[in-house]
Amino acid sequence: MVLAVLATLATLQNVTWEPARPIQGSLIVVAAPSGVFGQLAGEPLHFVDGRAFAAVPLGATDSVELQVLTGNEEVVENNVMWVPVTPRQAAGEKVQAAERFTPPPDSALLVRINRERGLSLEVARRAHELPRLWKAPFQRPRATRVTSPFGAGREVNGVWRSTHSGLDISGRKGDPVRASNRGVVALVGNFFYGGITVYLLHGVGLMTVYHHLSRALVSAGDTVERGQLIGRVGATGRVTGPHLHWGAQFGAISFDPADLLTLP
Repeated sequence: MVLAVLATLATLQNVTWEPARPIQGSLIVVAAPSGVFGQLAGEPLHFVDGRAFAAVPLGATDSVELQVLTGNEEVVENNVMWVPVTPRQAAGEKVQAAERFTPPPDSALLVRINRERGLSLEVARRAHELPRLWKAPFQRPRATRVTSPFGAGREVNGVWRSTHSGLDISGRKGDPVRASNRGVVALVGNFFYGGITVYLLHGVGLMTVYHHLSRALVSAGDTVERGQLIGRVGATGRVTGPHLHWGAQFGAISFDPADLLTLP
């Protein structure tokens, strides 16, 4: 009842979002005709013609805070509201990886993992610094089948690890991986969990990530076009075999990459 009232108030203040009740780990569009700035779950919003992208965290509970600064030269309002969230239904899965991924990391490995997380967070921050770089619709980096969905619980070698933050797409070692849209390569590296990885910024907060490659065919600073070959499928990092892990983020918030394929 409270959430319904808040959603109604948001509408009355001329701030809305689509879909009206998003699921955990999804991309949404916030509409505010006089929107100047805002944030959802701590990530800044970038209004262009009164619309901005935002992402609902996978760990969000029943609602997430939305803040929108609206107004004109005479009046500025800071509208705070709550976006109701629907739980994501995703089955758990059990996977087997190399045994070196089972024990808790020692101090040296922990230093590496934390350094790599820091690099990822820095790239996520930079995603907000670029304007929108794409015009054509997003596409999948590979057209083959999805072998593991976004949001599935992960038990690795009998140990609960995390929730899957991307889509696993099938492929043989050496198969092509293509950019899902136009963007700038922000980082290329070989990470403990992700293996050989390419981070691609698309602007206005959006970023796509390509893990477990056997080779990266681009370098940091390159501008790539939609469908351009950027790497080859591999089995680097924590994997059960060759495949592509395709991730999508709004800033530091991971969301289902499939949402990119249906952007308005």
